[in-house]
Amino acid sequence: MKIDIIPVFGNITREQLNGKLAVVFDVLRATTTIVTAVANGCKEVVPVVTVEEALAYAENHTNVILGGERESLLIPGFHLGNSPLEYTSERVKGRTVVITTTNGTHAIRRATQGSAKVIIGSFLNARGVAKEVLRTGNDLVLVCAGTRGKLSLEDTVVAGMVCRELAKIARGKEALLPGSDLVVAACRLAGFYKEDPLPALKDSLHGQKLAALGFAEDLAFCSRLNSTEVTPVFRDGRIIVETE
Repeated sequence: MKIDIIPVFGNITREQLNGKLAVVFDVLRATTTIVTAVANGCKEVVPVVTVEEALAYAENHTNVILGGERESLLIPGFHLGNSPLEYTSERVKGRTVVITTTNGTHAIRRATQGSAKVIIGSFLNARGVAKEVLRTGNDLVLVCAGTRGKLSLEDTVVAGMVCRELAKIARGKEALLPGSDLVVAACRLAGFYKEDPLPALKDSLHGQKLAALGFAEDLAFCSRLNSTEVTPVFRDGRIIVETE
């Protein structure tokens, strides 16, 4: 299995994704929030790029929760922001969550262009993602959302963490071939934070911004390594958990 990392979603090309399995990360906070909503029993998550798309969807469907952010803050008129702590089972169970964010939902949509399958990843489900990757068997592209067109520490670390989980589970039964030095670097970086990813989130520029805005608890939640094995997938415009 060949593994590549795309450090910023804007760098994605169809050729890079062609027929491969894509895992998308926006640790702070979109993909963590999506994993949490799915783990807490929402019917589906619909990721959209614009606020207008989200509002239009809500007008034409029932039992919808509007979630997301602009500049890390709640969008006026929306029910929830982009904090995973808001997406409790009491709020989302059985409902459709429509979400739009600055980076993450863009990355998810871009990753669908040419890939065989898209999985939503985070620290929360790193091991579950690795298991699903090995079960699928396709070559792998780890797509980091980044922050405003630049590499983000937290997404790079989680990509490396999934690579480390892959190596643990495969145990030599599957050849894992780095497609670039970025894969090697991400694995080394993940090794530095392997005992606790929280310092990586605190060290990152976006993490510092969120903490300054009062979202320090989000950093702690988003760093909970392997707290669930839920592996949401994007299919036909929505994010769900596939059943066998």
